[in-house]
Amino acid sequence: MAGEMISEVLASLDRSVLYAPEQDMWVRLESGGLATIGATHVIAQHGQFMLFTPRPVGTAVARDRSLGVMETAKTAVAIHAPLSCRIVEVNRAVREDVSLIERDPYAEGWMFRVQPSALDHERGGLLDADAYARWLAPRLAERSAPPVDDGGDPGSDPPGAW
Repeated sequence: MAGEMISEVLASLDRSVLYAPEQDMWVRLESGGLATIGATHVIAQHGQFMLFTPRPVGTAVARDRSLGVMETAKTAVAIHAPLSCRIVEVNRAVREDVSLIERDPYAEGWMFRVQPSALDHERGGLLDADAYARWLAPRLAERSAPPVDDGGDPGSDPPGAW
C-alpha cells in the first residue's frame, strides 16, 4: 500500500464513530444506551465476503469474544466484540447481502445493535478517528513495505507462495 493509498484509507475514516483497533471494528454510541457495531472500511476492503453468520439476538458476549463469523471463499474470520454487550439486533440486510459491508461499512453495512454491559470500564479502549488514524498509519505502512531480499534463490518461490 503506497503512501497515497494510506492517506486515502486514513481520510476515509468515519469521524462519527469510535474505533476498536485490535478488533478492526467501529462503535456508534446511540441514544437510549444502545450501540451500533460494524467492520471498519479497512476490513471491508479485503472484500468478497460471502457469508455473515451472527450469533443469535439475546446472546451476551464479552469484549474480544466472537459476535459471529464472516466468510470469504478462502477463510472464515471471527468477528470480535469491541465491547462487552448483549446482541439486541442483527442487520437483516447484511445477512441477505453481505457485500453491504464492503460497499457501505459505516451506514447500511452495520452488523449489530447491542446493549453495552461494561461501557464505563471499556470505553477507554475505543479511539476517536484521529487516535485511530495514528494507530493505523504505521500498520498500513508496514503492510505496504516491500519484502526484504534474504538473498535466497531468485528462482524459487518464497515459503507459502502457491
